Amino acid sequence: MSKLYIVATPIGNLGDITLRAIETFKKVDAVLAEDTRVTKKLLSHLGISKQLISFQEYSSPKVLERIMGLLEEGKSLALATDAGTPGISDPGQRLIKSVQGLEFMVEIIPIPGPSSLAAIISVSDIDLSEFLFLGFPPHKKGRETFFKRVSDSKTPVILFESPHRIEKALIQFQKFCGDRYCNIGRELTKIYEEVFRGSLSEAQKHFVGVKQKGEFVIILSCTDFI
Repeated sequence: MSKLYIVATPIGNLGDITLRAIETFKKVDAVLAEDTRVTKKLLSHLGISKQLISFQEYSSPKVLERIMGLLEEGKSLALATDAGTPGISDPGQRLIKSVQGLEFMVEIIPIPGPSSLAAIISVSDIDLSEFLFLGFPPHKKGRETFFKRVSDSKTPVILFESPHRIEKALIQFQKFCGDRYCNIGRELTKIYEEVFRGSLSEAQKHFVGVKQKGEFVIILSCTDFI
């Protein structure tokens, strides 16, 4: 039976790669990569040389056909995104849905590991027994609807944001939700890692200049206090 491994990779610190992930990369026939340059760098660090196939959210049907053809030949493949666990705000589901539609059986195997979502939850002081994960806010269309949905949530909301839009996002969160309590992780597992805990207005003052750089994970409480 063909096998498709869904492999979690480090979100920053390469030391977070799991032994099972390394073993998987060594034994598969090819690796499906969100960005082949990023994955090649990781594999080179591990001393592994593999065929890399670019697979992204907007990959053409021909790319999917090629992948399905390899699986039909009995090949084993690994899916790796640029960082973290595939399937969280990336094209993982698209691939799995396509595989599920095949007439032949493919074993889909998760190789768990690093995740910015799990990382921020583990160091949060907000009760996350229940939460709503919304990924990245839309850039333009539907942005106001998105923030209203966050405001209406009865549970804490977790989302991602880029350094180019973090300032604008924090302002809009306060506009729609009030001065909520939040946790914000920046550059998790990397050299300049930090976790901010405080109000949205305090966060706006904190994340300026150099502190505006990096990838962000935001937990927004449904109240103004913990």
